[in-house]
Amino acid sequence: MIEIDGSKGEGGGQIIRTSLTLSAITQKPVKIINIRKNRPNPGLAMQHLTAAKSVRSVCRGTLEEAEPGSTILIYTPGEIIGGKYDFNIGTAGSVTLVAQTLIPILINAKKPSTIRIKGGTHVFKSPGYDYFEKVFIPALNYLGIKISSRLISTGYYPKGGGEIELTIEPSEIIPKDEWPKGEKIQGFIRLGSLPTHVGIREKKILMENNIEGVPLIEEKTLSMGNSLLIWKGFKGAYSLGQKGKRAEDVAQEAVDSLNNNLEFDLDERLADQIILYLSLKGKGSFTTSRITNHLKTNIEIISKFLETKIKIETNKVSLS
Repeated sequence: MIEIDGSKGEGGGQIIRTSLTLSAITQKPVKIINIRKNRPNPGLAMQHLTAAKSVRSVCRGTLEEAEPGSTILIYTPGEIIGGKYDFNIGTAGSVTLVAQTLIPILINAKKPSTIRIKGGTHVFKSPGYDYFEKVFIPALNYLGIKISSRLISTGYYPKGGGEIELTIEPSEIIPKDEWPKGEKIQGFIRLGSLPTHVGIREKKILMENNIEGVPLIEEKTLSMGNSLLIWKGFKGAYSLGQKGKRAEDVAQEAVDSLNNNLEFDLDERLADQIILYLSLKGKGSFTTSRITNHLKTNIEIISKFLETKIKIETNKVSLS
């Protein structure tokens, strides 16, 4: 059994998700200790529990200590079974983080899968659904992974109420060393039960930065919310509105983030996800704007399960 210290590196939910994913794929049992030990609310939160239980559902096996607040989790994997699954986080926990846990597993199933996940679609400390659909999924498609997604309903913190659906087919990963840069910057703005002028103020900032033609989507949601995404190729910048944060700052935050990533292959958030897929084949490379703690932590977890060698030279990551 592989033992992982959940307090090391970035010390958050990424360790849980990557460990469970690789356990299921490699068929190696895993024990995670000190889960989120240094966080304000240590232990498993609902979105981590849902991710763990969803892995247990699609890969059978046994899951121990899976309770709210638990700082230990033990998983012994079984056979990966494709099919139809429904998961409900029960809070505004991130649906995209649960999805990211399952996708690498289910491409190894023997038949296609359809997954529905309920919770928060646009929440803090996770990739919003729009980033997931417009940046992350196309990157997976580029790697040969047959996956599509759709947004059923939008859910913001604190009430959630969002839902997404994924269709995943058995796929063979095709490692890449070259990544398309994208032709132009695209984007869109979402308003959930908020006045139109919020989006108009954000559009103005984008236009001042020569980003035009960005649609404004207005929706009725259980909780008020505002999200903005701009992207070019496999570089995306996702920004969330919140009480006391000016609409202009939401837009400028995204613009500044995207500008910091434009000259590279992948943005810094996508890099720590794509490393997992490339590591399963032991080949490929990419450049990214910053080697984050999330990326370093993922590399450390990967080294516990796989023999892939990962080399970092300034902003370039290479696998062999």
